[in-house]
Amino acid sequence: MKTQFTRTVAVVTVELTLCLFLAACSTDISARRGAGHSASVTFGPEQRLGQNDKNPSTPFLRFAHDGRLYAVWTEDDDGPSLKTKQPAAHQHESRMKMAPSPMRVALLASSANAGKTWSPSKRINSAVEAIEGEEGGLRLAFGPDNKVYVVWSIPNQRGDKTRANIRFAMEDGKGGFIPARTLNEIKDTARFPIVELAPDHTVLVAWIDRRIDNPTPRDLYLMRISPNGQQLTKSYKVGEGLCECCRLGIAFADGGKIIYMVDRQVSKEQIRNHVLRKSTDAGKTFGASVEISDDGWQVPSCPHSGPSIGQDSRGYLHMTWFTLGRSPDEAGVYYTVSKNGGRTFAPRQLIHANTAAEILHTTQAVTKDGTVYFAWDNLDEANKAQIFFRILAPDGKTWSPVQQISRARGNANRPALALCDKELHVAWTETEGEESWVVLKSAALGQ
Repeated sequence: MKTQFTRTVAVVTVELTLCLFLAACSTDISARRGAGHSASVTFGPEQRLGQNDKNPSTPFLRFAHDGRLYAVWTEDDDGPSLKTKQPAAHQHESRMKMAPSPMRVALLASSANAGKTWSPSKRINSAVEAIEGEEGGLRLAFGPDNKVYVVWSIPNQRGDKTRANIRFAMEDGKGGFIPARTLNEIKDTARFPIVELAPDHTVLVAWIDRRIDNPTPRDLYLMRISPNGQQLTKSYKVGEGLCECCRLGIAFADGGKIIYMVDRQVSKEQIRNHVLRKSTDAGKTFGASVEISDDGWQVPSCPHSGPSIGQDSRGYLHMTWFTLGRSPDEAGVYYTVSKNGGRTFAPRQLIHANTAAEILHTTQAVTKDGTVYFAWDNLDEANKAQIFFRILAPDGKTWSPVQQISRARGNANRPALALCDKELHVAWTETEGEESWVVLKSAALGQ
């Protein structure tokens, strides 16, 4: 099954003990830390997206400019590879024998009524491809006319996910999509793409690039595309030293003159901390990276768990991420904020402690007033992966209790958040055995 929850121990050479010291406070860490409580959110009943018999997985949510909620995900194609399993998350080195990627189709649907009902799903990729999931899954952005742009990565012809290619598709204006094309000029070198509409209405695509191969860490590359799909620039390098397999994050300021990007770095000593990169010339060049938090996580392979960045109307930059830290009792999901344009960051705050030696996946959504909504996966008392949720008030001190919002009979993992005015939506993948499905929960805010 292509998106099974992989309980991957990050340090294969060191035995990690269970982080049980905070398990008992998984419902109220803020009370122990003396902070007040932000209001909690009431989520409605679960919905499912996609066709259950085709194993939907790896959702991503986003609001368009017209207020419609969009979701993208992948499903099985009809063929003999449906039950092909992916390798474990840390089997990313090319020297390792890779299992073939399952053939998948990319789908898109929208909702005009806060996720209550959805349009029929629309196929994005015209050719069936071995679409990568997890950190490298589908991402979408919207033009000013709500035109949809989608990126994803696929392994090379031999099925090697570390030798991948970036695919790009856009709506054709006739109800379908123009056939996807590969963006990276050097074949089999690019993974983990993100796509954003810049304030000047050009489409900005970024990815992790390995055209300069081992033992050099990966590079960060960008490309600009016009609203009609014309390539405006070749791909160009704007950063180096990236971890192999963690997603990227991006935010804009000052009408697009300032671009912030976040990624996980890897040092010569295999320390994997997150950094912020800042451009003041609309992405042509980026300054020196700024470390977000010195977590001291030393691990010989990529954790497949990247950072999230958001910005409020005050210009504050909000970050969330996962680390196993220097010791098991530091492991968990963390948050910090920069109030000076990314020059410095406040001391990290613990959102939720790790309940076992697992890799957690987290995301966030930020309102204009600075309220931050967090979602992540962690193990519950039954040793099942579930989705958890928490809120931080604009004062940066007042936390809601931790809420468990999934009740998966198998495992739930890799949540996606979408926030717009008074709506909040969370989607994730649930797995049991060889089967998977996409679950969505929605909440009305400000009531």
